[in-house]
Amino acid sequence: MVNLKDKVKKLTVIYICFFAICALFYFVAGDQIQTKRSVSPQIVPDGIVGELIDGVTIDQEFLCNQKKLEAISLMFTNYMRENTGTVKLVLKDKNTNTILAETSLDVAAVTPDMQYNWNMDPVVDDVENKELILSIMSDSKSGEGISVYCNSTLNTGDKALYRNGEAISGCLAFQTTLISRYFLGQYFWVIMASFAILFGCYYVYSCVAATKGKFTIGMVMHGVWCRYGFLIKQLVSRDFKTKYKRSVLGYLWSFLNPLMTMMVQYIVFSQLFRSNIENFPVYLLSGIVLFSFFTESVGQGLTAILANASLITKVYVPKYIYPVTKVVSSSINLFISLIPLMIVVLLTGQRITKAILLIPFPLICLLIFCIGMTFMLCTSEVFFRDTQYLWGVATLAWTYATPLFYPENIIPDRFKFIQTYNPMYHYIKFIRIILIDGVSPTPEEYLYCLLFSFGTLIVGAWIFKKFQNRFVLYI
Repeated sequence: MVNLKDKVKKLTVIYICFFAICALFYFVAGDQIQTKRSVSPQIVPDGIVGELIDGVTIDQEFLCNQKKLEAISLMFTNYMRENTGTVKLVLKDKNTNTILAETSLDVAAVTPDMQYNWNMDPVVDDVENKELILSIMSDSKSGEGISVYCNSTLNTGDKALYRNGEAISGCLAFQTTLISRYFLGQYFWVIMASFAILFGCYYVYSCVAATKGKFTIGMVMHGVWCRYGFLIKQLVSRDFKTKYKRSVLGYLWSFLNPLMTMMVQYIVFSQLFRSNIENFPVYLLSGIVLFSFFTESVGQGLTAILANASLITKVYVPKYIYPVTKVVSSSINLFISLIPLMIVVLLTGQRITKAILLIPFPLICLLIFCIGMTFMLCTSEVFFRDTQYLWGVATLAWTYATPLFYPENIIPDRFKFIQTYNPMYHYIKFIRIILIDGVSPTPEEYLYCLLFSFGTLIVGAWIFKKFQNRFVLYI
């Protein structure tokens, strides 16, 4: 009975922590995981609709395909002269003739080829699949009015253009900014509650199975930690200390190495090659810190089985402990390297926002991804000793395939798939969005990070488990 109470108490604590983390995440991630903004393609202008004066009304019909309309962008011209008067813009529902939003523009403020952004305040809601009319009218006198650009050759069924009620060829050169709801944002608490229920069911199943002498994966992992926790700590400590053995600066190299690497690459790519990337020091150092951890942890982990051959052949210890501890020991360097990264963020005047609380997510995903890669490569290294040399070449190619020191947009469209299927690109992009943009990444980036991390871990663990019993024959 006491045992049952303890288990219920543990489950309650887990639930409290889980929902507290969910609430914190929902608050920090904010609008970025709830709503999605999409901008319609820019209609290329090739002319104007004529002078906007008193008595002239331009009506542009268009179909809205999202739930909310946030902004409309238009191009005006002042005919290279000084003008007077006011232009009024009205957005209406075509079917009900209801005014949804309206604004006015001082004609005197219009410059040649001016891009005007009409930001709806408040945002126009519930317009999905509705036909809307953008009406433009003016009180200017002839010779003192402005005009709006259009494309006179573009004819589409949902973008009819009228002048004083008469249809004219083409449509206005306008753009719309639309807002839709992400699935994650719309059903966030339903999804989280479902995860909590599934975990509760798994927890109960594990407890029942334990009474029958059966053990689930979670219980086995917990048992391994309880039994070999001390050994794991010693292996991690040994690997970390060995790296800086007989070094004058010792652990300080974990702090200095990323800074010195950044300084060299900053001089080369910002001065010699003139990179125009926003806040290049933070952009560069964030990539260096994460990619250095990746190459170091996997590079050390691929020899984990061979390096511990004497222990494996003499003492029984779950073999996966060795590659895992190699990655974990390298993660200590990663966390130390975050200190100079934060210092550079502050020195460059980058604003620190609440989004910085999301940094643990990509770091944990990267750690899991490295463990999965290490499982695969250390298995290969046991049977094929050339793996470590091939990995060196692969790492070099991977470095140049990841935008560490060059902007993402220079990659041609036909090679964009390299970024899409490059896990390191997504982990580094996640960190950069947090530090440079100061917001949460979109749900797609969370999904990419999770899929690459756990997908690699599952594949790596399966390969490692399949061949681990044959290790003793080759080490």
